[in-house]
Amino acid sequence: MAAETTKRGGFGGKLAAILAAAGSAIGLGNIWRFPYITSEHGGGAFIIIYLCCILFLGLPLLIAEFSVGHNSKCNPVDAFSKIKRGWGWLGAAGLISVTLIMGYYFVISGWTLNYAIASATNSIDGDYGAFFTEFTTGTWAPLIFTYIFILANHFIIIGGVQGGIEKASKVMMPLLFVILIVLAVYSLWLPDGREALGNVFTPDFSKVSGKTFLDAMGQAFFTLSIGMGAMLVYGSYFKKGTKIAGTAISVVSLDTIVALTAAVIIFSAGVENESGMQLAFVAMPKVFSAMPAGNVWATLFFLLLGLAALSSTISMHEAVTSYFVEKRGMSRKAGAWLVTFIALALATVASLSLGAWSGFTVLDMNFFSLLDNFTAIVMLPILGIMTAVFVGWIWRKEDMKAELTAEGGIDAKTYPVVRFLLRYVCPVLVSIVFIFGLIDFFNNL
Repeated sequence: MAAETTKRGGFGGKLAAILAAAGSAIGLGNIWRFPYITSEHGGGAFIIIYLCCILFLGLPLLIAEFSVGHNSKCNPVDAFSKIKRGWGWLGAAGLISVTLIMGYYFVISGWTLNYAIASATNSIDGDYGAFFTEFTTGTWAPLIFTYIFILANHFIIIGGVQGGIEKASKVMMPLLFVILIVLAVYSLWLPDGREALGNVFTPDFSKVSGKTFLDAMGQAFFTLSIGMGAMLVYGSYFKKGTKIAGTAISVVSLDTIVALTAAVIIFSAGVENESGMQLAFVAMPKVFSAMPAGNVWATLFFLLLGLAALSSTISMHEAVTSYFVEKRGMSRKAGAWLVTFIALALATVASLSLGAWSGFTVLDMNFFSLLDNFTAIVMLPILGIMTAVFVGWIWRKEDMKAELTAEGGIDAKTYPVVRFLLRYVCPVLVSIVFIFGLIDFFNNL
């Protein structure tokens, strides 16, 4: 096993493992999605529900993925097959899902790079909505920035686990936290800044509905990269003796802190009622333009978005690269190039579908929206359910217990709780998200 681990590479220590895994979890959704759904569902009321979902849904599933990876020391396909023959399809489905996600996620990531440069050069003038529409529906400009972002991922990946991913994470994550803290401190000095804390944390249960619970479960599930194979691969790179439960708790804690801090920043700017791309690329630049040294703060904000995106996309890229290297016998450089070319092809179609190819639709959705909705509404919930079923029901009880209690840092008294959550609570909760998500999607067609 030692020889295999050395050949595969692995993280150099606990801190590297936490930073890399936290980077995978901390993405664009923490910074633009969490704030507006918090505002929509009653501030502190939503946060209470969300934290419960993180504790009883997100954390057990993250432990499950880490455990499968750490136990098998394999890529996602071989990991499930090694534990139970015939279950490699679950890992393969995860890799298909994360590949499709890369198709549109890289496009948005490229936008952050363009906006960081445009903010630094103070070249976003006039109508911010028109600037966003003109750029995103263009042909060459969004493609160029998308390609630059994909190539940045590529050269990190070919550096290997320690020389590429770990080294990048040790630089990116501290920088991300520094920028986040600087923006948070500055936001609290804005006219409405101090009130932002009250808006974030004061519960308003009058806004709580059934959709509140669904959005909280969905956010808890998707923010931790569950079902993509990325966390499983990172778990396989953990050194022997790495405490799985402790690492998972650290990742969940950092992910939640970033989301809450981002909410303070957004609430302070007074644009929390905007959503998604409009919040990040239209509302926030407009707010920054009215501030002293606004281009500086805008640049920092988009650097924050870019770093969050990059830390997530390298884990996606690595999950698929590991499959081609280990399962197909390719060199790391060749495997990385193959994944990069796949990502370039998907991202090209996704980007052009917003402009030149917008006339080609499926179910009234362009290719960009199709990738987004199919993975978020269909694939990831199903994969989350099946991961919980696999670890809770298929994996031999004795082997799972040995992995979690001997290596995972979970004591014998806590283990039955984790097992119960994976066997019963997680499949039920994620199934609810899946069913109601489908209903809501088709109702809105």
